[in-house]
Amino acid sequence: MPVSAQTSPRPRPAWVKQGIVMAGNWEPLTFIRRRGGQSQLDEANWALERSEAAARKLKAQGVNLVVTNFYKGFGLKTEASDIDATRRFVEYAHRHGLRVGGYIGASMMYESFFDEEPAAEDWKQVDERGGPVFYHPSQPYRYMACRNNPGYHAFLEKLMRMGVEDLKLDLIHFDQMESWPEPDTCRCRFCRAQFLDFLRAKYTSDERVARFGFDRVDRMTPPAFGPFVASGAAELVNPLMQDWVEFRAASYAKRYAEYDAFLARLNPEVALEGNPNLDPSLNKAVRNAVDAGRLLEHGDIVWSEEPQQASWTSDGRLISKIRSFKLARIMGKSLFVYTGGRYGAASPDSPPHLRLAEAMAFNDNNLGMVGDVTPDGVDLTPQARAYIDFFNSHQSELAGTNSLADVAVLHSYPAVEFNPSKALVDTVLFEQSLIQAHIPFHIILERHLQDLSRYKVLVLAGQDALSDANVERIRRFVADGGGLVLAGNVATMTEWRVRRGKSAFDALQGRVSRIPAIVPSVEPPPARLNYRFENRCWQTPRNHSELIAAVRSAAPGPMPVQVDAPPSVALELVDQPATGRRLLHLVNYDFRHPLANVPVAIAGSGAVRITIESPDEPGKQTLAVTAHNNELSFRIPRLSTYALVTITR
Repeated sequence: MPVSAQTSPRPRPAWVKQGIVMAGNWEPLTFIRRRGGQSQLDEANWALERSEAAARKLKAQGVNLVVTNFYKGFGLKTEASDIDATRRFVEYAHRHGLRVGGYIGASMMYESFFDEEPAAEDWKQVDERGGPVFYHPSQPYRYMACRNNPGYHAFLEKLMRMGVEDLKLDLIHFDQMESWPEPDTCRCRFCRAQFLDFLRAKYTSDERVARFGFDRVDRMTPPAFGPFVASGAAELVNPLMQDWVEFRAASYAKRYAEYDAFLARLNPEVALEGNPNLDPSLNKAVRNAVDAGRLLEHGDIVWSEEPQQASWTSDGRLISKIRSFKLARIMGKSLFVYTGGRYGAASPDSPPHLRLAEAMAFNDNNLGMVGDVTPDGVDLTPQARAYIDFFNSHQSELAGTNSLADVAVLHSYPAVEFNPSKALVDTVLFEQSLIQAHIPFHIILERHLQDLSRYKVLVLAGQDALSDANVERIRRFVADGGGLVLAGNVATMTEWRVRRGKSAFDALQGRVSRIPAIVPSVEPPPARLNYRFENRCWQTPRNHSELIAAVRSAAPGPMPVQVDAPPSVALELVDQPATGRRLLHLVNYDFRHPLANVPVAIAGSGAVRITIESPDEPGKQTLAVTAHNNELSFRIPRLSTYALVTITR
């Protein structure tokens, strides 16, 4: 299973784009007992959650997908009764029009599993100290399995075949589609051998000399990260360490691609979903072997369990998962997030209906996990129920849309991953300014530099490392009339982080705006390699106005939409090619303070009909429109939490 092998993307199951409202209950009873700490009611409720009555109630509440237990890691015999319950529930669910996804974990409960599968003792991850990698210190009975091990890979194929052909699942969910941070990454004999294969395939002999000083790789081994991480180092320049990070991310992406291809052979209508815990506030490749540009080539849906719960803070921070939605959507995927039932969903500052509003606006027709399955279905607030009903009744407007934006913000892999305390901080803060200034934008990756024709402005915020090829692509974009914003230290290094001496764009002429630095309003966390840019630091920068002025100056013309609203409001503009409609989603994160008569201007001309609807307000209103100088102006009569504006010609 060489990492460098390629797998062609398959046609995707159509149903994943037709509106998802998901509920979950994926822990088997075996695990609940082994973990401990359960309630006395858990066992009785566990069976009721998997009953036909529960399926009927879920359907009545607007849920159309349940992710439930399939395989946790105890062994197929040990979990047989848990799996039987899922098999029965799939029958009930399908009878009532629900789809079912089955959970597959990546840990091995060796106390039972190794008796069933003796060869599995060789499947565990081995850290750089030579010991096993555990799921969590509190659960030392869970070894993490190595996805690069051929024996474990064959076992996963056995599980997928069982899930599709026996249980009749509609979706396979792979949890832990990521590695733990260094030094707890696998260095088993398969990873070591495949790393050497990776180095041999990636470089020619001359390139290896340029990279390492010599062309021999046979004695190279995965580098030790423990002392380096402990030293507090903030930038990664060691070539072999950089390549090890890339190898790990490429490995996870390759395994995910293989799962995808295998499912397609079994049944192309079965969807693939994984949990890499997508979170653009982290340098995920270094920390967790997740390179979104590689991993999200495959599959249909990904999870984010990030702590950025939708809210508006007293110090003026709009906290959101907008970045994760944008990152998934630019790769053609939608996102599972907790919109109810978990991770502080009962917080008065981040209620379920606000989270649902955010998902409705920024996700690709997917409301995420609206709650945990209970014997009575899902525990929903009245407002959450109204949002789910609105979503399901407006599929003609919400399905088949594309996000529209004239501005693109680049996430350069060698910048964000290998110098996160600079590149990640600058990028997140610039994006925060765009969000709170109501400027639509896309997050793009290096692959998207090959065609920038859809954008008017490209933002490079602290992207200090770019390849010569990508520098040339950006130069051509500017030469063709595109606008470029350079903020902070940009393109002073190659993709290997070899210093150029000056920015590759120093002499660039055209529609270019230069900003010496992005000035944080809150001191960022201390520099380190495994980085998290916490949302406590997400106040707009001190030079916020300068950043927004630079974007507007670089743009050849006005933005596609302008909204005169407080910074607590975020927007998403989309089109629907099948109907020719455009839709504007508006979310007021300061939901306790409704807004009235909000002015909006959208680029366009000619006769149009503009309507507004909201789960917060009864009925549909037609708005008065003024057309002037290729601009359509109107007012939002009321914005409580969420509004959907539809522009029809």
